[in-house]
Amino acid sequence: MLRESWTETYSGELGKEVAKAMTERLSTDDLAGLVPSRDEQAVIALQDNEICGSAISAARGNITYLWGVYVLQRFQRQGIGRALLAKAVLAHSMDNVVEIFVLKSSIGAIKFYEGLGFKPTSEDDLEILPGLSYPSMTMQIPASALV
Repeated sequence: MLRESWTETYSGELGKEVAKAMTERLSTDDLAGLVPSRDEQAVIALQDNEICGSAISAARGNITYLWGVYVLQRFQRQGIGRALLAKAVLAHSMDNVVEIFVLKSSIGAIKFYEGLGFKPTSEDDLEILPGLSYPSMTMQIPASALV
């Protein structure tokens, strides 16, 4: 699911070579850093017995961080992304602020998060491969607004 989703998402935005390099990192023991550690939680979505989406979360202080949020294109616009986020956030305090980093080139993702009520809070460069960074933004929303 991640290999397909990353290829769908990043080939057009970052180029096929970068997307290929990213998906090759999924062959590492930690799935390119996506395997949750002991204080992190992964949520997956199933549709017709197929994994079609994922989200990973962790609470650090009063912030719930989200990453690894992907839904395969053929399953998008069915409420799966919203359900994944709600499930991931429920594992942590509803008093927290939820934060996610989004590549500025990911227009569809930005619109999705804005539609849920996320607001941009800062901009920076996000290193997606060693030595390769792209402009990104941090977006936040109160956890209680997602459930």
